[in-house]
Amino acid sequence: MLFHRLLFTFAVLLFSVNALADEALTPDELKFFETKIRPVLIRECYGCHSNQSGNVRGGLRLDTKELTAIGGSSGPAIVPGDLEESWLYNAIIHEDFVMPPKRKLPQNVIDDFKQWIEMGAPDPRVNQVVEIQATISDDDIQSAQESFWAYQPPVKPTPPTVENASWPRTDIDRFVLARLEESSLEPAGDADSLMVLRRLCFDLTGLPPSPEQIEYFSSKWKLNPEAAIAFVVDRLLEKEQFGERWGRHWLDVVRFAESTGREVNVTFPHAWRYRDYVIDAFNNDKPFNELVQEQIAGDLLPAPTDEEWTEHLIATTFLAMGPKNVNEQNRVQFQADLVDEQIDVTTRVFLGMSVACARCHDHKFDAIPQVDYYALAGVFSNTETYFGNPPSEYGSFATAQAKRTSSLIRLPIEDPNPFDKKYSASELSSLKEQIEGKMRELVETRRNVTSGQNAGGDAGNALRQRLRIQNELNELSAKLSVVDDQGRPRSYCMGVQERGSPTNARLLVRGEIDQPAQTVTRGFPQVLCSTPVSISPKKGGRLELARWIGSDENPLTARVMVNRVWQYMIGQGLVTSTENFGVTGQPPSHPELLDYLASRFVESGWSVKSLVRDIATSRSYRMKSTFNVDYHEFDPDNALLWRANPRRLDAEAIRDAMLAVSGQLDLERPRASVVAEAGYTRVRDGALGNPREIAQRTLESMRQAGPAMGGSRTGGGNSGGGMDSGNPRRRSFGQNQAGGLSQRGRRGNSRQANAVTLRELLSKSQNQLDMEDANFRSVYLPIVRDEVPRSLDVFDFADASTVSGTRESSQTANQSLYMMNNPFVIRVSDAFADRVVGEHKRLPDQVAYAFELAYGRSPTSSERQASFRFLKSVGGGREPSANSKTFSAFCQSLFASAEFRFVD
Repeated sequence: MLFHRLLFTFAVLLFSVNALADEALTPDELKFFETKIRPVLIRECYGCHSNQSGNVRGGLRLDTKELTAIGGSSGPAIVPGDLEESWLYNAIIHEDFVMPPKRKLPQNVIDDFKQWIEMGAPDPRVNQVVEIQATISDDDIQSAQESFWAYQPPVKPTPPTVENASWPRTDIDRFVLARLEESSLEPAGDADSLMVLRRLCFDLTGLPPSPEQIEYFSSKWKLNPEAAIAFVVDRLLEKEQFGERWGRHWLDVVRFAESTGREVNVTFPHAWRYRDYVIDAFNNDKPFNELVQEQIAGDLLPAPTDEEWTEHLIATTFLAMGPKNVNEQNRVQFQADLVDEQIDVTTRVFLGMSVACARCHDHKFDAIPQVDYYALAGVFSNTETYFGNPPSEYGSFATAQAKRTSSLIRLPIEDPNPFDKKYSASELSSLKEQIEGKMRELVETRRNVTSGQNAGGDAGNALRQRLRIQNELNELSAKLSVVDDQGRPRSYCMGVQERGSPTNARLLVRGEIDQPAQTVTRGFPQVLCSTPVSISPKKGGRLELARWIGSDENPLTARVMVNRVWQYMIGQGLVTSTENFGVTGQPPSHPELLDYLASRFVESGWSVKSLVRDIATSRSYRMKSTFNVDYHEFDPDNALLWRANPRRLDAEAIRDAMLAVSGQLDLERPRASVVAEAGYTRVRDGALGNPREIAQRTLESMRQAGPAMGGSRTGGGNSGGGMDSGNPRRRSFGQNQAGGLSQRGRRGNSRQANAVTLRELLSKSQNQLDMEDANFRSVYLPIVRDEVPRSLDVFDFADASTVSGTRESSQTANQSLYMMNNPFVIRVSDAFADRVVGEHKRLPDQVAYAFELAYGRSPTSSERQASFRFLKSVGGGREPSANSKTFSAFCQSLFASAEFRFVD
């Protein structure tokens, strides 16, 4: 594909020793450049676009081959072999830019530049390479390896001997108790059975315990608490909800999202495949070292079947789904930023190290010289990243808003996006005719601009016309590109692929793309390598990187992961700076315990479920959260773990718990995503596409459908996204996003009624991503950067543009207002009341059952009386009755309480 060949060309210019620069030009090429190209550049361009000019306009310099290829703010000046992408040629023919100003070069000179570019733009002007010397020496690196705890391989310690030998149940308890005894502290008492069950259910599955689970666990607890816990843990680990809960934790860390974010927010219609891959990996207890390798280099791993190869390709979405500035004019800058983001996420997620801090200079604190960053940049710059939409047979069409386009990876199995449309032969023919017509129109528009015959003599109008045509071409091409010759949808995923001949990167002075220095051999951070690592000249190095990170010898990978698991189970990590195990990070509160868990993790075959089981069955896990003033003064952060940490549920658990308690939760996995349904498009004002166009299309469909399209809001129907009826999944992915209108606007042709209807549709489309009528688990809600659903955003959802190992946990007025007024909360409160009233007829039984569902316990006597008083006040002072209308407000108050949102 032309686009990717060009992108590779510029990546080579930035990150490698340019092979063409090293090769001697032929005599004819040299003569052509020196006689026909260089004199024109010196005479016409260097005055404004050279280092000697002082004031470089548009950031464009043309006095060396490398700077010419890098270009300025609008992109590369010359792309060898491609006139369309060469902005210098665009300027000298006076298409979008005008160079020289106020006059046009003679046609024979323009023809010379055209011939030069088409012959590959041979150019003998090569910069003298400057070598940057590191301030971090080999001795500094060796000293850090020998002295800093994180750089030394974990050694499994012997569990310590403790004075209170009757308290520990596992080796984990011995490490915890030993640290407490050193400080003359005692662990808090054991939590009661229902509190422990609630912790286990939320920690392992993200859902509250059911009445049946409560009854069964309580009876087993009376016989043997340890056996009861072990039994429940094993059962919860087998549930598919375990993968959904722990997969969501991992999606936080890897900055999962379904759009690019940044200035122009474009969708990732196939990101959902990675989401499902992660959930399945945790449910299947895929060894974590395999998970590491598949995400970094799955495309390079051996795969005996097409199904496994598909899984490996999808795993590499990890490197492709980061935030991107698709409106970046300069391709070289875009590629440099893309590589930087991949280095940053890989090292922070798996190694807990901020290697990307060395992009512009030697790391200020850790022993990571700038050359180590560019050693990794060489590894990733040999990788092609696929994140956009495949080109059609007519190519890719960039728009004014999205300059950086990309293809996708074709899957080896047939598993198309379920929402992709199948086209008939006539529809395919029509699409092609429209594209060809638009291309002819675009050529004509350019010809008119060049000849000065633009529409009405208005250059601005002609430019707007060109942009409109390009946008239309982009949309038409996107439709055609995802189907085969018979109009059947193809199967794609995001991800990465290895390029051809591997090359090394050039170090960039201060990280600036126009200041390349010496070439750096591909490799890994030296301070983390116990022995020197060499990469074959014939290999890009990404597979070697994946295997090194996922190896038993790596000092950080196991430590970083067990620390994450400990944090999710206990409430804070042994190392509280979860993404920073470097010098500026926090030291571990229990270093021996951290190494013990890391060693045991590796011994278990990198099993996350085994690690979770070890922590969940420890006595440390089931302590009370009883507060002790003296202990708090000595250890205010509870770093020594003298009590359990009270925790607010995260956003997904709060929403899922409300659905579960109300009886509305649909545990079946929905296929794909609302973003997949919308396809490759731009996100604007909370809508997937242009909100006004969406509303207008919906209104037109409603008019064409006639009266049968609508339906009354009364009678408990779901036209407005209220109480459920039928299959919730069929409504959840956009089929009812703009519904819920009354018959007004479809009765007669009143202009006023139509305007009201359009406004209502526009409002609906702008709240499309909130999905307040959806009943599936929160992990399947659309995660569009900068447009997170309200139910998640208000409760401190992770920033999908950054690595988020630790979420904030705030208590704000907005959260209270959400629980009082949000349509979703009101809907599930109504359903909660219907469930309680439908299963119990007596008011005391209803109150008791509501408490059991919401809190996992029975109400106290005072809570029971307070509930009766509340129900009486809601009923206007009348005696409370057993009906769902008055009971709904009571159920909503249970949802809004602190106890519902916290695990003690």
